[in-house]
Amino acid sequence: MIRKRALIRYSTYFSGVSTTAVSIFLINYYLDSNEFAVWGVANSLIYILSQLGQLTYVQHVEKYFPNLNDEDKTESLYKFIKTTVVFFPFWFFILVLLYFLNYFSKFNITNIGYLFLMITISVVIEASIEIVSKYLLTKEQTIGLDKNEFLYSKFLRLFIFVLLLINGFSIYHLLFTNIVLRSFLLVKVIKTDNDSVLNILKKIITTQIWNDNFTKIRYTFVAFGIKTLLIAFLNILFLIYSNFATSEAIAVASLGVLIINNLRPAVGSLTSLLSPMISKNVEKSNKDSKLITNFLYVNSYSASFFLVIAVLFVETYNQFFNIINLVGYDPDRVILLSILACTISSLYYPKLWHVKFSNLETRLLKLLGFIFISILILFSFLAISSDLFIFYILFEGLVYLVCFLLYKTEFPEFKNKLSYSLYIALIIFILYLNNFGFLYYQLIVYVIVGLRDFKQVKKILYSESLD
Repeated sequence: MIRKRALIRYSTYFSGVSTTAVSIFLINYYLDSNEFAVWGVANSLIYILSQLGQLTYVQHVEKYFPNLNDEDKTESLYKFIKTTVVFFPFWFFILVLLYFLNYFSKFNITNIGYLFLMITISVVIEASIEIVSKYLLTKEQTIGLDKNEFLYSKFLRLFIFVLLLINGFSIYHLLFTNIVLRSFLLVKVIKTDNDSVLNILKKIITTQIWNDNFTKIRYTFVAFGIKTLLIAFLNILFLIYSNFATSEAIAVASLGVLIINNLRPAVGSLTSLLSPMISKNVEKSNKDSKLITNFLYVNSYSASFFLVIAVLFVETYNQFFNIINLVGYDPDRVILLSILACTISSLYYPKLWHVKFSNLETRLLKLLGFIFISILILFSFLAISSDLFIFYILFEGLVYLVCFLLYKTEFPEFKNKLSYSLYIALIIFILYLNNFGFLYYQLIVYVIVGLRDFKQVKKILYSESLD
């Protein structure tokens, strides 16, 4: 069953990357630099606040739901969703506070109250979708979620965005469209239990949020802190950078931030299916690291594919278009570094989950907190002249190292087994980034090695470790 869910998730997420890339390019093309900068800042705020808006519930679902019965899962889910809605005024207050701190002053935003309202609504919707998606993962019902997410949030959104942008509509209309489509998605996925929407809504409204809420708070709060540090780091870097940079520079950085925020789920699509299995293994004190080893190999193969596709994408549009005339700047470096940064997380997340579920979460949080603060301080002193994506890659690389070392404390004999395709793809990527020629000869080598590694990937996907 997991093989089918993995195939559906990977194909829908990868297809979604294509439509998202087109959407970002069109928004960048049709909006001026100031509007695109506002679009980037708004999406970063939604991204950060929606992570905070999950209120430790995602971490609770990931660790404890796989070992609960369906009735307890559903009851807790409705309570979690109602609590996220109750926090709506708090996120709006945060935005108002930023306004009085003059954070938005350089953007000359009109009707800023409407912008705050749409950001706040988006935060609640995104937080609720993330909680529901983890709930469906524990019930092995992710296929409907993945199909609906591609249909509403990727495919249909692209066509509506095209119509709006061609006809000169503003980012307010884009944000409102996104709210409507994401709301449809939430309604579609929350009724997978064959219960009517009205009945589900009634249960959410009538559920008591003051009883047995925020249970298991010690673990969930620490795990929530870990996820917040990982997810928020880039967006906090970007928000700091936007205080110093011009609107044009912010627009360029916005492109990379939007790519990473949208591409990370796709790159980690296979890994995201693992958390219930890892949770059950830890619960049973299963000391076999074969599951992690195998999926690291699969993830490294997948990461190599993304890196090579990124190089081909940049090479193709440079062959057919004068991209600088179209968007006003050269986006090659931003696109390539953003995609490279995305791939790193897929190589440490399986180990990170095991570490979190194995009562090592406090040590992990302390180490990540130290890395987070250290790099943030360094960037703050160098923000004007620095490439924020280099700092993000450094952060992700150190997180990878920490997860590896902590996982080794549980499995001293563990060794990273990555595909040869990843090493070849990294060489191609670095050479292309430094304007080295002979790309097509390099791609031939990658295809030969990739076909060899694919046999091993296929063998892993049909192995007993996934049963």
